[in-house]
Amino acid sequence: MRNLLRADLKRIFRVGLIYAGLLLALIYISYTVLEGVVNDGSIGLINGVQKSLSGAPMALFIVFPTFYAVFAHELSSKSMQTVLGHGITRDKLIIAKLLDAAIVLLCLYLVIITVALIVINTGSAIVLSPQQQVNLIIFILLRWLRHFGYIVFSAMIMYISGSTVLGIIACIAFTVVFKLVFNIVEFFSSLSLYDYTFDGMLDWAYTGIEVGAAPWQLLPAACYLLAALAITTYFFRRKEFDF
Repeated sequence: MRNLLRADLKRIFRVGLIYAGLLLALIYISYTVLEGVVNDGSIGLINGVQKSLSGAPMALFIVFPTFYAVFAHELSSKSMQTVLGHGITRDKLIIAKLLDAAIVLLCLYLVIITVALIVINTGSAIVLSPQQQVNLIIFILLRWLRHFGYIVFSAMIMYISGSTVLGIIACIAFTVVFKLVFNIVEFFSSLSLYDYTFDGMLDWAYTGIEVGAAPWQLLPAACYLLAALAITTYFFRRKEFDF
């Protein structure tokens, strides 16, 4: 599986859409942070980073290009049949693809963390305490986990349906639509559904970290991911291919 990962990552990092998305993401973050700094100084910087990373544009700039690069041609080409024909099991293939997505996303977010720390610590008039910087890094890493979750759920729909288009639509829906739907439901009812979603669990986990509590909500969030992986592999094992 190591060779499969290496070959996949070489292919994925040649996709220009990833770098275009990263550039747009950095521009969007810079604009939002600058607006926050002008209004509220150092607190505005933190709020600006959090606001930009929490918005739908950031998810589209980062999540969609990653999903497209990893999965866009997975079903339409014969690459899966070729890999399976070389002895890789279907479970390992799914895990390898999700690891590809996790690694690519992590690389993109490491770039964002690096740029943020450089701006904060080199000649910037904005001063953040070490604890504020740690909390900011944790917030960014939780965004990475959240966006990886969107890709896991979208890949599940793609592999079950056998349609890359549905996977892409699901990816966009997870990043843009679903939170809005839950907010609307909560607005018109007394149901607090969002708190029990994958996103809600991660939000509460970060809130716990900020106040010094154990982020136990990460455990049910991880269970969501494992459940999606189990469902994906279950249906993918039963899928028939033409070799």
